[in-house]
Amino acid sequence: MKKQLRIAAISVVMAAVALGSATYAWFVTNSTVKATTGSISAQTNGMVLQIVSGDMPNHEDNREALTTASAVGNQISPSSTDNAKSWFVPATWSNTMVSSYKEASTNEKGLYSQGGNSYYAFAVGNYTVYTVKETGRADVYLNPDNPLVVTPSAGASENWFNKIKGSLRVGIVVDDDLKFVYAPTQPSSTETGNDVNATMGWSCVASAGDTTQVASYMHLYADNLVDQQNGNWAAAKNGTLYDKPAGQNGKAIDTNVGYNGTHIKVVIWMEGTDSDCVNVSDLDDAQKANPTFNVTLNLVGVATE
Repeated sequence: MKKQLRIAAISVVMAAVALGSATYAWFVTNSTVKATTGSISAQTNGMVLQIVSGDMPNHEDNREALTTASAVGNQISPSSTDNAKSWFVPATWSNTMVSSYKEASTNEKGLYSQGGNSYYAFAVGNYTVYTVKETGRADVYLNPDNPLVVTPSAGASENWFNKIKGSLRVGIVVDDDLKFVYAPTQPSSTETGNDVNATMGWSCVASAGDTTQVASYMHLYADNLVDQQNGNWAAAKNGTLYDKPAGQNGKAIDTNVGYNGTHIKVVIWMEGTDSDCVNVSDLDDAQKANPTFNVTLNLVGVATE
């Protein structure tokens, strides 16, 4: 019989993202908005996978207490990246279109300065995922059920929420390697963003200068958990257990995770070159309702063969 783990789910939540008054870079210049993250947290079921914030596993405390980890959130303004390392923001404008870009000098939390003001290019949660000694080793995949869910508050307008959701990106980074980027909705193949040299579809800034390009990272969207090279990142559900993906193209977020753990970063940003990262006609009215949204990422563990 194939060795299997019990359900081992990790949920990463970015909560309370709200509109405010800081410059929202790719929106036309007379519109202002920011997003404020309340927290990023993660959960495991505690029977197989454990999770803690930071860089070290915790084998001392009661394992039932190690099913949730949290990180402090922050404001995010639109930015662009192809690798979750180099982050680009607008440098110049031509009327209401971005005409050139510069690399933002971000710290590890995504903070950078521009024009005498401070902004965050991204929000990030840093975690260590590991197994308890007697459960062996695990490979980590996306949960095939609701891999990423974005939910708005009661006060959010449909237009505002669709714009936020449409440009949202979630990158999974293991030991500084960007595994893939997930979007709640598929980027448009017929519309472009607020850029003079715009690129349709999965787009990003190419470099400091005036060029955008098709993003080179592996990408997934909505319920499509197979990337553009046919790699399947979702576990296969088998009753209350999970198996590795069927076929030869299964792609694990990480493999052979054991007692010493592995480092996983969840990086959340709003892609400035996306066609949804443009002016919202009812933005002022939307801000009055102080809308927020939560983002939940679901991962599972499968026993390493």
